[in-house]
Amino acid sequence: MEALTPLTLPAYLAEHGVVPAGAELEIEALGGGISNDVWRVRWSGGGDGIVVKQALPYLRVEEVWAYDVGRSAVEHRALSAIGRLLGPGHAPAVVWADDERHAFAMECAPPGGAPWKQRLLAGEIDMRDAYRAGDLLGRIHAASAADPDVAAEFADRATLIEGRIDPYHRFTAARHPDLAPAIEAEVERLLATRRALVLGDYAPKNLLAYPDRMLVLDVEVAHWGDPAFDVAFCLNHLCLKALHLPRHRALLVALARALHGAYAEAAPGLADEPAVVAELGVLMVARVDGKSPAEYLDERSQRLARTIGRSLVLDPPATVMRVLERVEVGA
Repeated sequence: MEALTPLTLPAYLAEHGVVPAGAELEIEALGGGISNDVWRVRWSGGGDGIVVKQALPYLRVEEVWAYDVGRSAVEHRALSAIGRLLGPGHAPAVVWADDERHAFAMECAPPGGAPWKQRLLAGEIDMRDAYRAGDLLGRIHAASAADPDVAAEFADRATLIEGRIDPYHRFTAARHPDLAPAIEAEVERLLATRRALVLGDYAPKNLLAYPDRMLVLDVEVAHWGDPAFDVAFCLNHLCLKALHLPRHRALLVALARALHGAYAEAAPGLADEPAVVAELGVLMVARVDGKSPAEYLDERSQRLARTIGRSLVLDPPATVMRVLERVEVGA
């Protein structure tokens, strides 16, 4: 696969009719990702411009992590599916795709939003953000669960296995042999559960917070699977931030409660609570000892996350609320 660069992008995009021929382009590399090259492209008369993404065959992490670049097609199809299921304004609209080069372009997010992760780490905590994030996820799951076409379109689980199970679950199990039987049981359960369109990377870093809504940006791990995964994945990020920011821990745990409650209202009964708990424990350890450790955790918060995550795997409580109690007291 030939990698695109800022030097080759102008001719490439013009050749495919994505930008006007001869237009002078302003190209800005967008950072923060480990799995794609991402550029914002603007030109006179092009409004807010577009965002171009090209999948990387190896992720930018310390460990070797190969990932099928075909996930680019999965992502642009999933973004389009969200638009079909919920209407515009919940995910960027896809404007063009080149599956041979594993690249696509989408509309730029409208102004006025801020990355939710950035707001959280700055201590800007708004319960309405959590409610909107949980509600959006629940509505995506509930709408997709009723659509057999979505089930067929996203039946392949390669993105789940290469993007999550191998680098998170199995890599972590190899580092924690005493957890391996429980983690493998969770992998088997996860692979056997197929209920909805699961986005696979529903996290604060991939959500833009607006005064009236959330916009989801990154869905390259999308597959037809267990909605409990997405719930646990997002709750885990809030729990990790609560452990990292002890001064804001109570408020961040309250955010997690609000998100979980809003999700349950939007998609009642769709994500089994014991499954959320089981997955949350594995993910908490994996974001310390898996292939993609959370970059903001310091040594103290890593120890806390590892200890609490291990306790959830070995001695899982019955409910998510009990999990959040453990996080709130830091034990």
